[in-house]
Amino acid sequence: MDRLDEENADLEFLEENLRRTNILTEKMCFGKDIDKTRYALSEIIEYFDLVEREEQAIKRGPEENLEAYLNSVGKCKRAMEILTGTRLRAGEKAMGQLKQLLKAAMLQLEELFRERLTKWSDPIEPLAYIVKNREMPVIPTAPLEELARLSSYLAGSDMELGYSSDFVRVYVDVRSAYLQKSLTSLAQGSINTAEKRNTTVYEKGTCGFISYVEALLRMFETEYGIASNILPSAFVAAGFRGAIQRALDSFVEVGKTLTSRVKKNMSTDVFLAFDMLETLTKNQPAFDELFRLTGNKDVGYGELAHSIRGITMRSFADFIDEIKNPPTKLLGVPVDGTVHEITITTLQHMKRLEDYPETVDAMLATLGDGNWHVSDKEANFTRDRTAAGSTIVRRYFADCLDALATGLENRAKAYKKSALTYIFLLNNYHYILKSIRTQYVPLLDKEMETKFEKAVKKNNDSYQDTWKVCFGFLMDFTYVRGGALKSSVGSDKQSVKERFKNFNNEFDELYKYHKTFAVPDPELRNKVINDIRAVLLPMYNRFLER
Repeated sequence: MDRLDEENADLEFLEENLRRTNILTEKMCFGKDIDKTRYALSEIIEYFDLVEREEQAIKRGPEENLEAYLNSVGKCKRAMEILTGTRLRAGEKAMGQLKQLLKAAMLQLEELFRERLTKWSDPIEPLAYIVKNREMPVIPTAPLEELARLSSYLAGSDMELGYSSDFVRVYVDVRSAYLQKSLTSLAQGSINTAEKRNTTVYEKGTCGFISYVEALLRMFETEYGIASNILPSAFVAAGFRGAIQRALDSFVEVGKTLTSRVKKNMSTDVFLAFDMLETLTKNQPAFDELFRLTGNKDVGYGELAHSIRGITMRSFADFIDEIKNPPTKLLGVPVDGTVHEITITTLQHMKRLEDYPETVDAMLATLGDGNWHVSDKEANFTRDRTAAGSTIVRRYFADCLDALATGLENRAKAYKKSALTYIFLLNNYHYILKSIRTQYVPLLDKEMETKFEKAVKKNNDSYQDTWKVCFGFLMDFTYVRGGALKSSVGSDKQSVKERFKNFNNEFDELYKYHKTFAVPDPELRNKVINDIRAVLLPMYNRFLER
């Protein structure tokens, strides 16, 4: 029993100690809670006075010491968060004051953001960078980081303040003006080079539109990098899209101005449209990437590209129609039988088409063999020439030359003298044949060369025949009497003199008339003269011998 009593006594002692420990622990925890509460209340009370302490720092603005300014703004934001969480009526006045102070701070930071961004947004001359193959200018690292910090603070402005900073609009305003002004000279230059050129017909690569596109894309690419470094990621697409839109709209307007000019002057300016189309096609991947970054494809650009494609596709049919039905100024024939202007312009047009091989192949392949008037399809442009495309190009060029030959034959009927008719056709067919041999061998089948070889020979022979009347006075005429051939040349001197006189008169008259004919190609002129000599001189010498 004694041992049991001892154990009970120990248990009672232990229980008493535990009770006292619990009481002491509770007192200690209560003391700590009081300390925490006192600290929290002290902190809240300090926030009530924060407006008075930070107001002067914020009113001074961020220009002098941005770091200190942002520190003050941070304290005010923290105070707003704490007081909002307490829901104390006593804090409502302080919260109202803090809201006004933070709103003023956001306005000042927004203005500073505008000023600093504007400082690094002076317009440039992009052509100078393109010519020297230099990178487009960017904002240096230090100011770029400062702008990024400012935009980050502005992005954190809360609607609870009664003001949400539209810093993205600030970015758009400043950078869109920068891009627009920088590209203005190239935009105007594109129009000027198209309107004030030295040549009647547009020559490949002479319009400023090509440089304009390159500058536009390079500046936009650089701008995306700047937007990505300055704006928070959630705002980059909107900021970039807004920044480039004005410049992109101006680009589309310039494109429309140029296409409008082409439509009014198809015969002289159609290859401007080919240049524009080839430039856009070449840079289409860059434009696609641009629109991906902005989040949507620009409708105006799409309409411009569609319009240019339509003009170029219709030009194939229009060209053949113009050969068949030329403008009034080309309806007549040259008085001297020289090469007709329509022959020259037709072959020049064909030669210029070869300056755009991939585009021409793709478009004619889309239209289909012989369907030159079907122009409502979309061409699947590639940079590779196809066998089918090249075959259709040969067919198209052959159709052009066939239409030209038909037109020349019809025009030749306007001459009253057959000799001039043959000279006219000879000049034109020889011009075509020579062009085929020197420029168009890869673009035409052998049959076309053979066709015009025969046409040249036929008209040269026909022209030689116009001299037969003159040659006849020198010929030995024979006729059949009783089945025998007999010479009509007698020994009568008077008859010989008369025939010689008639020959001279006829020759002088023919020479005087034919001298007014033009055979501009030296090679052809020598051949025509030599062919006449080859017949005339032997006959003349034989006649003199009699």
